[in-house]
Amino acid sequence: MVTLLKVIVFVIVFVTVIIFYTLHRNQAHISQPPGTAKRLAVFFTVNSAETSDDPYFDELRTPVFVMGAEKLYQQVLNTGSELGWGIIANDKDIHNINFVVRTPVFLFEDDVYVEVKAIDENRSALYIRSSSRTGKADFAANSGHIQTLVRQLKTKKH
Repeated sequence: MVTLLKVIVFVIVFVTVIIFYTLHRNQAHISQPPGTAKRLAVFFTVNSAETSDDPYFDELRTPVFVMGAEKLYQQVLNTGSELGWGIIANDKDIHNINFVVRTPVFLFEDDVYVEVKAIDENRSALYIRSSSRTGKADFAANSGHIQTLVRQLKTKKH
């Protein structure tokens, strides 16, 4: 009976560590507003994320770049390829790209849609939506895809 209890405790601890490692790896920002409970509720029940001018999580605020739409579109295309994301489709005329991202280990596929929107001649914004093809929860993977793309774009030389 004691051995069974030890196995059960080990499994619970192991699963908890794996979940929190995954959340950390996916840039879940568990301690940030609107709070741990609300973030976990989203990450355990939703399988998509998108940028917005009024986001539920600050890290999903619509990113704005000081560059024209054509140049930003090309940077997004290059950056997605550098990240190892597959290009499903892209349209240079309307500045949108569909990527597929394969998660490590289980190789789940997530779709990342990016649309570059010109604000004016020298500024552009990105609308990004990432969604999992399977499952009802993403453990912050889709939010992580968005953050990774935006971070990589911001670190590039313009």
